[in-house]
Amino acid sequence: MIAVDPRDPLQKKQFKASITDAIAKEIDGSDRMDIASRVDDLYERLLLHAVVVAHIPSLTAGMVRRDVMAQRAGHFA
Repeated sequence: MIAVDPRDPLQKKQFKASITDAIAKEIDGSDRMDIASRVDDLYERLLLHAVVVAHIPSLTAGMVRRDVMAQRAGHFA
């Protein structure tokens, strides 16, 4: 069984790609490159200061999803 480690370079790349894909598919009209940039930035910032790293992928996904949805809602306001 493979251990999940958000710090492992290969797993980190896979997590970031998966988060980006999920958000881009979920939010119509979203900019995949913008999402990828946000995911990369937030993931790395969380990783720098984390004591417990297990939740970084889900925190990143939730926070970026919220920000992109808010940005999209602002365009339609």
